[in-house]
Amino acid sequence: MAGSEKTPQQSFMKSLFFGQIREDFIFPYPKVKAETAETVNMVVDTIDKFAKDNVRSAEWDEKMGMPREIVTSCAEMGLLGLAVPEDLGGLGLPQAGYARILQQVAAHDGGLAVTLGAHQSIGYKALLLFGNEEQRKRFLPRLAAGELIAAFCLTEPSSGSDAASIQTKAELSPDGKHYIVTGNKLWITNGAIAGFLTVFCKTDVIENGEKKEKVTCLAMELPSEGVQIGPNEHKLGIRASWTNAIHFDKVKVPVENVIGGVGQGFKVAMGVLNHGRMGLGAGCVGAAKNAIKASLEHATSRQQFKKKLIEFGMIKEKIARMTMHTYVAESMVYMTTNFIDRGDMDYSMESAAAKVFASEMLWEVLDENIQIWAGNGYMKEYPYERWLRDARINRIFEGTNEILRAFVALSGMQGPGQELAGLAKAIQYPLKGLGVVTDYATRKVKQSVFGESINAAHPRLKKIAGYLEEYTVELSQQTEILLKRHGKEIHLKQFAQKRIADVAIDLYAMYCTLSRVSAAITAKGEAACEMEIAIAEAFSMKAHRRIRGNFKAIDRNEDELMKLIADKTAENGGYIWDYFKE
Repeated sequence: MAGSEKTPQQSFMKSLFFGQIREDFIFPYPKVKAETAETVNMVVDTIDKFAKDNVRSAEWDEKMGMPREIVTSCAEMGLLGLAVPEDLGGLGLPQAGYARILQQVAAHDGGLAVTLGAHQSIGYKALLLFGNEEQRKRFLPRLAAGELIAAFCLTEPSSGSDAASIQTKAELSPDGKHYIVTGNKLWITNGAIAGFLTVFCKTDVIENGEKKEKVTCLAMELPSEGVQIGPNEHKLGIRASWTNAIHFDKVKVPVENVIGGVGQGFKVAMGVLNHGRMGLGAGCVGAAKNAIKASLEHATSRQQFKKKLIEFGMIKEKIARMTMHTYVAESMVYMTTNFIDRGDMDYSMESAAAKVFASEMLWEVLDENIQIWAGNGYMKEYPYERWLRDARINRIFEGTNEILRAFVALSGMQGPGQELAGLAKAIQYPLKGLGVVTDYATRKVKQSVFGESINAAHPRLKKIAGYLEEYTVELSQQTEILLKRHGKEIHLKQFAQKRIADVAIDLYAMYCTLSRVSAAITAKGEAACEMEIAIAEAFSMKAHRRIRGNFKAIDRNEDELMKLIADKTAENGGYIWDYFKE
């Protein structure tokens, strides 16, 4: 079934902003079906064998590209149609299985993972989620087989995360049979090798008798007259992948290639990105696991002051933090893929939270890996500086982390904001709005007297559950305070948005970890889960301190001072002081 036919209405994270804990969404931690695990494990083994003989990351990085035959080989292994239904030539894997395979590819090479991910996480994802039956049958078999390589054409020279501001225009031909596309797209992964483009354009639509410009998604097959692909871009990292500008000059696209409906392109783009972020998050987990292994290789063999590095407390702390945060990120990724696979969930906030956490986790892990390797880590002779360069894009890809924090905060606040607006109207008309007022008051009294409770967590983790019960209610209270304070202006208050988003992301991370460790204890017993319990408790303590700090800073902060410093620096054109001229 195409995604456009589903109507997800439930969201775990959105419920937190109302002070509600939907245990039924996250307990027990999701299990992988046996048949999926069997298929995935076979594919993972195949990837490892292929990478050992064929992946030449240092060479690809130096030459700024991998051989085109590598992509062909990946297609032969079935890696280009992982989530495509079997009757259309793919492996038919659920999102969890797809993410696990991307995780393994990323452990071997970031550029290769980006190439495969851009093809199917976003490149033809619109077909999977919103395409009609005819479009899916026409394109997906060839995309799964690698006959066509896909690219996602959203970003433009003047539009990045602000997808609604794109300028590429698609005008309907006089005979009504084609759209004529003119415009420019920038930084398109797989652009140089693509035979299929998902292109987002402005089109004219009639709404309520008025002509408006709205975004429409088009499937474009190459070669097409009027399409010009630019040279491969020089990049900081993922240099093995193709990144190109694409110019469209009056390119004809059949009207039957509209995906998701005319004027529905923004919805399509957001649906694709919300879904596709899990491939990116899983890739971060795979790269982090590889880095931890490399760090241990050095820390357990290198001696200084007659001790191995792993015996020093500061190195132990790094290894522990790297392991802990990777476990937490992995827990978030596979909880979220389960939400996607359910088919009845709104997972937009969860996918954003997992992407932010995983991408920042990986950057920290790779930075610490270089620190552990010290001088060797900085040298091109070793792969570690390349790993760091490859990872930097993850905090920018598929929505910058700043934009995603704003998205998490504002999406979470939307429901409570609507409730408060409805409450204000109900108070104006007390008899008509009596039910609204009563429901609101009842919930608030219940929260203040009884709070929220977590019953499904393992008793061994009672303290963590207590933190979550307390902070879930406080998130709701602080959200209400901010909404009353700022009203409609809340969308402009990014300092406040960041604090609320960071709290929400930490809470989601704690919930996912609590659920996963609870399941592990139930399955194996406390004695066998000593390490998992330590991870859950250590992470919750660190998150507890961050959450408390963010809540306190809502009222006591240096926001105005920071704004002044930024504004004055901008007015001065940069840093103005020179010690020797003072």
